[in-house]
Amino acid sequence: MPAAPHDEPRFPHAPDVLERETEDGGFSAGWGLHQQPSETYILDCHAHMKAKNAAGVAKAVKQFFARAGAMRLRRIMGLDGRPATAAHFAKVSKKDDRFVWMTWIDHDKPDLKFLKKASKLPGFAGLKLHNNKLIEQGDKPEAWLSKAWDEIFEYCGEIGKPVLWHVTQRYTTCPYMGGNQYSYWKVGWTKGVKYGNRDVLDAFLAQVRRHRKTAFIGAHHLHIGPDWCAALFNENPNLVVDLSCGNIVRFCDEMYEGDRERWRNYALRWPDRLLFGTDCALGSGDNLWYLWDTLAAHIKWLHSLRLPKEALEKIAHENFERLAGLAPLPLHGEWMYVRP
Repeated sequence: MPAAPHDEPRFPHAPDVLERETEDGGFSAGWGLHQQPSETYILDCHAHMKAKNAAGVAKAVKQFFARAGAMRLRRIMGLDGRPATAAHFAKVSKKDDRFVWMTWIDHDKPDLKFLKKASKLPGFAGLKLHNNKLIEQGDKPEAWLSKAWDEIFEYCGEIGKPVLWHVTQRYTTCPYMGGNQYSYWKVGWTKGVKYGNRDVLDAFLAQVRRHRKTAFIGAHHLHIGPDWCAALFNENPNLVVDLSCGNIVRFCDEMYEGDRERWRNYALRWPDRLLFGTDCALGSGDNLWYLWDTLAAHIKWLHSLRLPKEALEKIAHENFERLAGLAPLPLHGEWMYVRP
């Protein structure tokens, strides 16, 4: 019985599957026929490193990659490079190319001097900002619009490093990924906070527009849907988002076809604006199997889109490497063994 016609653009196979149809006179045609495109490797641009010294960081990286490497993870970025930890992070990055990091500066301490010093250390990949402290202290979003922050964002643009910013925080729970209700807001409301997500988003977008030479990464897809995000992409060429937290498919689940098509079309329209990330927290004594399953759920979401290889590679690692000026990584024996 002849095979049914296959819609290759919609359901792409790995490029090598198609090559075998003609290579060596078609000798191996049909071998591995079902195989789909796979990324060369994955870079997790949104992970946390809770270890406080170089030995702890190195241990956490080694433990995590013992299994994560088999999932094609090749590099993680720790977002917690504060003054007390930056030198320790750099020490590990100098010896282990699986780990890079960002500095973390609070909204009320715009320390350009620290940023400049940190930016010269091995493994430095950009600046991490978070609105949790701003909200919980009852401070106003306008704090980000000061001259001091303008100078910091300008500097990031000058050195070609991105700003990864946890801007908004959804109100609802999200049991599917373990999210709480009114995180940060329930504390801020006790301090008199009257503003909401649209206000902190507006402050963020104001800086995105002021500093077009600086790449801004909205963490967790800015807690907004793909249609709204696409509109922001149209308006802001220096805006990208990471796919951490919300964009997962748990091990027991499959995407509904309508959802798959919506997200696939979005990813094909904006393959240069999406980054793989998980929000996993390493080095804190958390159950490693929980972290590995979280990584797997994010990978499953990305693979569920059935993207062609070019778009898959961009989201999996190439986009962040381009934004942060990181060279592509080689694959080596102890990371991923392959059969001849």
